[in-house]
Amino acid sequence: MIERNLGNLERVIRLLFAIGLTVWALSQPSLELVEIFVLAVAVMLAINGIFSRCYFWYIFNLNTYKTEDSSID
Repeated sequence: MIERNLGNLERVIRLLFAIGLTVWALSQPSLELVEIFVLAVAVMLAINGIFSRCYFWYIFNLNTYKTEDSSID
């Protein structure tokens, strides 16, 4: 499993986007392909936000999670 690579601010932003996308998709009169896709994206954003791990960031070697032992010299 990959290590944590999302900082707290990014986690909150992803969770807020997931909530917003879910509310939008479920407020539509009917669930069609677009709404189902948006719900799938919302689920992935929520999972990323909850577990602090993003596979896209891992692939691009990005890390916004600050560990306690990382200091700027």
